[in-house]
Formats: sequence, C-alpha cells, structure tokens
Amino acid sequence: MTINLHYIDELISVRRTLHGGQRGAPPLASGQIRQGESLNRSCIVLLSAILQVFVEGVFERESKHTFSRLLAPTVWDSYWKQIGRPGNPSDENIKKLFLRIGIPDVFVGLSWQGTNTTKIKQNLKLLNELRNGIAHGRSVLRSNNRRYGLTLAEVVRLRDFAEHFGQRFEHHVQSFR
Repeated sequence: MTINLHYIDELISVRRTLHGGQRGAPPLASGQIRQGESLNRSCIVLLSAILQVFVEGVFERESKHTFSRLLAPTVWDSYWKQIGRPGNPSDENIKKLFLRIGIPDVFVGLSWQGTNTTKIKQNLKLLNELRNGIAHGRSVLRSNNRRYGLTLAEVVRLRDFAEHFGQRFEHHVQSFR
C-alpha cells in the first residue's frame, strides 16, 4: 500500500506560487493573518486525513491477514463496525488501533535515517495537535502548550515525514507477524 501525496503536493505548489518563493514572511492579507496561511492550514488538515486513511488501510490488510475469518465480507463489516473509527492518526490512536490485532506498540523499531521512534511519535503528535487546532477554529495554533507558527517550510517538512512514514509503515507492521 502506498501513500498518495498528490493533493498535498498540488497545494504546496499553489502556496509557493502565491508567495513567489521570496525570502521572509508573506505579507499580511487581513489583520494578523498572513497571505497563504489558509493554504498552509489546508495542507495540515488534508495531510492528517491522508495519513488516517493510509493507516486504516494498513490496519485493514493486516487484520485480514491476522484473522483469516475476517475475509468474508459480512464478517469484516461487523468487525469494522465493532472496533469503531480509530480517529486522527496520532501516535496514541495508531498504537491503540494495532493493539487490537496483538501488536503491543506498533512503533517499536520503526525508524529511518535521522528519524527515530521518538521523533516519529513527536511528528504524529504535532500533526494531530495542529490538525485539531485548525479543525476547531483556533486562530492561534499551539503545540506542547506553546504558540506554533505554521510556515510553508514546516508544511513541506511534515509532508516529507508522511512520505517516509508511508514508505516504511506497512512493511514494519508486517514484521510483527
């Protein structure tokens, strides 16, 4: 299973075009809101949704492998309704989701160059905090109870994190078999 970041890439491209790649902060569009901020926020909400669908897909495939009886469509439908929606792709929600199929901590051993397990969990937590702040209409975003300035560079960093996560996560989950 692959993660499709096409829509994020398109929004990032539009955002770059808007600012023209100039140095410094974009001009104020209205009051204290910077030009392009809505695109940055849109990227975060969309990235969270894409990761949620990706993680759910990996979980579905691994559940069907773990519990072969789930292959009957009516059984799978009953199972999926029973477990409920796993929620946003925070590290805790992902961990709880995979615990349902006997993986105590799905993040153990997941890492790549420059990104250890702790950093993976921190990035997922950050993405979830930002998504929640945006989705709940907060004008000031916060992470770890501190004001957080969402820049295009940070959007790109989180996009790249999601790409690396998507390239490794399903194979990592399969390693628990």
